[in-house]
Amino acid sequence: EGTTKQNAAAAAERNTKAKGKEGKGGSCIMSLIPLMILFLAAFMLQYLFTFMQMKDFNRHYGSLRRMGRVAIGKVKGALRAGAIVMFAIDEEGTILAGRYMQGITVLARCRVLKGFEGKDVGKLTEDDCKALHLSKSLTKGVLEASSNYNILMAGGEIPEPPAPLERLGN
Repeated sequence: EGTTKQNAAAAAERNTKAKGKEGKGGSCIMSLIPLMILFLAAFMLQYLFTFMQMKDFNRHYGSLRRMGRVAIGKVKGALRAGAIVMFAIDEEGTILAGRYMQGITVLARCRVLKGFEGKDVGKLTEDDCKALHLSKSLTKGVLEASSNYNILMAGGEIPEPPAPLERLGN
C-alpha cells in the first residue's frame, strides 16, 4: 500500500512537471500579448495626436487664407525642433498676420507670431528675427517664407528639399 501511494505521488509529480513544460511555451506567447496591446495603443495615440495637429494647422492656415495669400516657410529638424511659419499677406506683400508651429513632437500647436505686421514679406532679414528674439529654427522658417515669396513673385518654382534617404545616397 505504501509503494502504491509513492508510485501515485511520483506519477502526479511527473504530470505536474510535464504540464509546467507545456505551460511555459504558451506563457511565452501570453507574455507578448500585453506588449502587443501596448504597441497598438501607442500607435493609436500617435495617430490621434497627428490628426489633432493637422486639424489645428489647417484651422490656422484657413484663418490666414481668409485674409489673403499665405507665405509659408518650413524647417525640418531631424533631432531638434522644426518649425513652420505662415504669414497672411496682402496684394503688395505686406504682412497682415503671422502664425508658427515649432516643436519636435505631435504635441506642437500653432501660435500667433507677432512683430512682423506691416513689414514686406519679401524683405525680411535675420536682423528682423533677432530683434524679436526668435529661435534659430523659427528664424530659418521666417527667412524661408520670405525666400519662397520672392521665388514665386519672380515666376519660379520652389524646389523641394531632398528626402533624408536621398541625402544619404548623395
